Amino acid sequence: MSYKDIDAVREALYGGSAKKFILDTDTYNEIDDQFALAWSLLTDRAELLSVNAAPFFNNRSSGPEDGMIKSYDEILNIMKLVGCSVPAYRGSVSYLPNKETAVESDAADNIINTARGFAHDDPLYVLAIGAITNVASALIKAPEIKDSIVVVWLGGNGHHCHDTREFNLIQDVPAAKVIFDSGVRLVQLPCAGVVDHLATTMPELKYYLKGKNAFCDYLVDIVDGYGGGMFWSKVIWDISTVAALVCPKSLDLVIKPTPFVTTDGTYSFSDARHPMIYCRALNRDMIFSEMYSDFTK
Repeated sequence: MSYKDIDAVREALYGGSAKKFILDTDTYNEIDDQFALAWSLLTDRAELLSVNAAPFFNNRSSGPEDGMIKSYDEILNIMKLVGCSVPAYRGSVSYLPNKETAVESDAADNIINTARGFAHDDPLYVLAIGAITNVASALIKAPEIKDSIVVVWLGGNGHHCHDTREFNLIQDVPAAKVIFDSGVRLVQLPCAGVVDHLATTMPELKYYLKGKNAFCDYLVDIVDGYGGGMFWSKVIWDISTVAALVCPKSLDLVIKPTPFVTTDGTYSFSDARHPMIYCRALNRDMIFSEMYSDFTK
């Protein structure tokens, strides 16, 4: 893959034409995936084709499989609240055991089957907002699809950070290695140092969303139940990937060599590596303004 090729992806994103995409989401992990899924369903500036449930393991699940199942159920819940739906698929029940072995799932097959209907010059966008197990498994099973997809991943920390032991990446390091090493066209939205600017507060959410409709009330309620404290705020991480398609001018996207991901959760850099697109800054106010507008229209 050449720098000219990846620059064409960057220019296509900024071009603003409607993109078709799959959302791969650990929807029950926190309360930000729900915002991203609702926005994906409601925007008229991109077309959501399907949703995959991704695995996760924290204090909201008993293991990756349980996290994936809870995420799948939450996907159905959000689609019901929003009042529109697309096909939904169950994802991986475990993380990758190594870089060479895929985890079989309906979600991985969905990526493969959908990607085969797209071309290099008119790609399928895969927005990943959790552990990237499903996407990596699809690339292991069908490496040829890398030429017909663009992966937009909220994963890892900023390249200037001490390490990249961020939740989405550190859950499945072999999967992250697959993504960074495969040569797939990649747009990385790093968490610490970039996307952590997408914070909101309860007064803001109540002002713009409370009482607008059933799913807006649900979003306000789950954020209210998640945190606490007079000065508490919450980063709505996952909407950054949707913003890459529906309001790309809110993102400062640059092209740089793709780093290696090491087994101890750090980056290693080499100018000889294939190129990727890296988000180095974003416009928080523009993104929230666009999202609130779509939620309440």
